[in-house]
Amino acid sequence: MTDDVVIGKVFMQGRASHTAQQVLFSHTGEPPLELKDPEVAVGHNISYITFVLLPCQSNASAQDNTINLIHTFPDYLHYHIKCSKPYIHTLCSVCETSDFLKELNCACPDAKKRK
Repeated sequence: MTDDVVIGKVFMQGRASHTAQQVLFSHTGEPPLELKDPEVAVGHNISYITFVLLPCQSNASAQDNTINLIHTFPDYLHYHIKCSKPYIHTLCSVCETSDFLKELNCACPDAKKRK
């Protein structure tokens, strides 16, 4: 599994708040029941995202905007995955540096204790 797939899974499994709209994410490789068809791609590296739309998002006046937002979702997800990777690396680097400094401080003989 690539880093992008793992970060994407973590990003999609989180939920911003209890009032956020529901988005279902399946990374098992099996399509949701709505897509059960012999021609649907099934496999190890395939994920499915299901957006639960509210009536106010599917009415005639909001329908075009909803479709445009759903079409831009892959770019949005890809952007957040690419931004998360350097952030995670920075956090790991900071933690490793602080752990290394703690080890160095423990290993260094203290001049005051010797006297």
